[in-house]
Amino acid sequence: MLEELAELRRFHFLLGRLVVRELKVRYVNSVFGFVWSIVPPLLQVIVFTFLFRSVLHNPCRNYSAYVLCGLIPWTFLNSSTMDAGQSLIENYLVIRKVYIPREVIPLSVVIANFIHFALAWALYFTAFFGVARLIGIDLPVKPTLLYFPLITLVLVCFTVGLSLWVSALSMFYDDVRFILQTVFQLGFFIVPVVVPADLFRYTRLAQHHPGLYTLYMLNPITSVIDAYRKTILEPVPLGSFQMKGAPVELNWTLFAGAAGIAVFTLVGGYAYFNSRKWLFVERG
Repeated sequence: MLEELAELRRFHFLLGRLVVRELKVRYVNSVFGFVWSIVPPLLQVIVFTFLFRSVLHNPCRNYSAYVLCGLIPWTFLNSSTMDAGQSLIENYLVIRKVYIPREVIPLSVVIANFIHFALAWALYFTAFFGVARLIGIDLPVKPTLLYFPLITLVLVCFTVGLSLWVSALSMFYDDVRFILQTVFQLGFFIVPVVVPADLFRYTRLAQHHPGLYTLYMLNPITSVIDAYRKTILEPVPLGSFQMKGAPVELNWTLFAGAAGIAVFTLVGGYAYFNSRKWLFVERG
């Protein structure tokens, strides 16, 4: 694996060029460009905020900021994995005719999505800690915001690892794309994207089987979303969601376990990818 990493380093210029190409191709005929990567999450936030406040009469304060804390990392994971899954197939003629480290292709896709991810967070902090204060909405800056890079690192490890697994498997099994679509559609409602992870802790099922909550929080994306919210924003009263119980403090032990799984996913994904990448040309 060290030899593969050394080879990847030698091709770092190619990786950079592929990232630039990915960004240009995505918005080649688009007038608004990057704006289209922000519009869908913003529309989702508007819809969910309307439903919770106007339809369900949920008094949750700053719900928009709360939902975006879940949507931004979820969108990064979803987009990166789905795009990486098709990246090798779309560049099949290239890997058949030219020698390059195959992993630069899915990695370029993940990096391109990470750029959008970083820009989304930049807009988030500008809007909720800058513009919001100008219009009288006070969102205190918590000192735990310093953990933001660490949480992001865990998310990147999990995303890169999952993308490598998916891109390699997709070269041999067309079912992977359809499985992923189904998993992400269901996962949106299972992972705490629009509601607190604490809600699951106080469900009857989790109360009778505490180990289920532990397993739930060991899912890296669940733990990352929960960590973002609890280090950036003030706790949300669970009464706003018709649930009895106090908000739970961030459990760093469970987060460390989720981080370990994320690193294992990265190492395992890279090892599996390298064990199969020279067979990609045999597809079809």
